[in-house]
Amino acid sequence: MAGSQHTQTRPKFQYRFLALDRANRRAIPCRLTVEACTEHEARLILCAHFILSLAARLPIQGGARG
Repeated sequence: MAGSQHTQTRPKFQYRFLALDRANRRAIPCRLTVEACTEHEARLILCAHFILSLAARLPIQGGARG
């Protein structure tokens, strides 16, 4: 099928991180959640302000069913 196009959208996931505030050395670790297609994309959203450790990658519920 040389002429077929790939029309499937990239699935989004919920990424959960254990995070430390970069600006506060006495910060208590907290959990942050972000929706993204890849872990790299999720980290780019948060890495400027937080030191991150990946805790989970969960599929986003409620997508269209066919």
